[in-house]
Amino acid sequence: MSLSPQPDVLAGDNIAPANWPLAFCAGLLGIGQNGLLVALPALVSMTHLSLSVWAGLLTLGSMLFLVGSPYWGRQCEVRGCKYVVLMALGGYLLSFALLALAVWGLAAGWLPPLAGLGALVAARILYGLTVSGMVPASQTWALQRAGHERRMAALATISSGLSCGRLLGPLCAALALSLHPMAPLWLMALAPLLALLVVCRQQNDPPLPPVAQQQNRLQWHMLPYLLCALLLAAAVSLMQLGLAPHLTPLFQNSTTLVSHHVAILLSVAAGCTLLAQFLVVRPQRFPPAQLLLIAALLMVVGLALMCAQPLALFYLGCALTSFGAAMATPGYQLLLNDKLSTGKGSGVIATSHTLGYGLSALMVPAVAKFYGESQLIAAALAMAVLLGGVSGWLWRRREK
Repeated sequence: MSLSPQPDVLAGDNIAPANWPLAFCAGLLGIGQNGLLVALPALVSMTHLSLSVWAGLLTLGSMLFLVGSPYWGRQCEVRGCKYVVLMALGGYLLSFALLALAVWGLAAGWLPPLAGLGALVAARILYGLTVSGMVPASQTWALQRAGHERRMAALATISSGLSCGRLLGPLCAALALSLHPMAPLWLMALAPLLALLVVCRQQNDPPLPPVAQQQNRLQWHMLPYLLCALLLAAAVSLMQLGLAPHLTPLFQNSTTLVSHHVAILLSVAAGCTLLAQFLVVRPQRFPPAQLLLIAALLMVVGLALMCAQPLALFYLGCALTSFGAAMATPGYQLLLNDKLSTGKGSGVIATSHTLGYGLSALMVPAVAKFYGESQLIAAALAMAVLLGGVSGWLWRRREK
């Protein structure tokens, strides 16, 4: 699928530069995240480190986004978005190169286990502290190019790049694995080189002029928008984690069938995400507050359908939930950007998403202990209902 958007039109009928290079950079993040998950069994086998150790390493890189995203969001306004994107790409390249070297050393035996583990930890720290600026900077840069009138379309372009990366990442990693167990890591280490060549030729666009109500500091009245981001991330994460436990009772004699259906459902989710971005978000069919409310309602209906037993309703619910989730993100992000400067807004939204993923990770053992793993979808529904309540309140306040 091509990521090349139609040129965005700025005020004064000037044609803005295309945002596809920025979408490509955001897509690298999706490729890296999902590609590592596909390569995880091979990494465990080559390094002789347990799955729990590798899960901790992946979590370490993700949790550092809490520190990196707000910092790089501020740097977008101080140094410009091009600087932040280049730093993120450089960190992406170096972190995966170091990760590949450490895995190679552990597999070949010339790197002691403790030194190899230290190198892996250093690679994930480097990843978290630098790549955390990729999406906030790409979003802010796209917004600067599009202008105030085409902000939603600009965000849709970056989101579509991220979604395509998540969709293509497992496929690319699986194809690379068929060549060599180390191939996925070298692929991820070399992929940013092309992006670096493209971004270096881009012009560093000036910041958007501030609007009257924008502030430079996060205020208490902005917290509902961050709560929406946290609830959305928690709901989506719980839904994904709950796919296999929900399907297991339906296919008790075949874990292979369960894995097959989970793979199809994740592909359906990615496809519906792209459809929402191209059919609803990019054409800017609804204002942000209304878009957020409709998205939350779709997620509630979708997750309610997923709680039903028939498999057809489960698939339909997954599609509706993913479609709604893709609509929600630009809704609350644009509402926040009306209150907070663009760079800082993108940074704190990314931080809220990370907190949402962390909340879902904490909820999983609690839900499994008291209600059973099969109720993770119901927990996701509860998060979506809360999101619907907050988005409804924001919509009514906006209408008044």
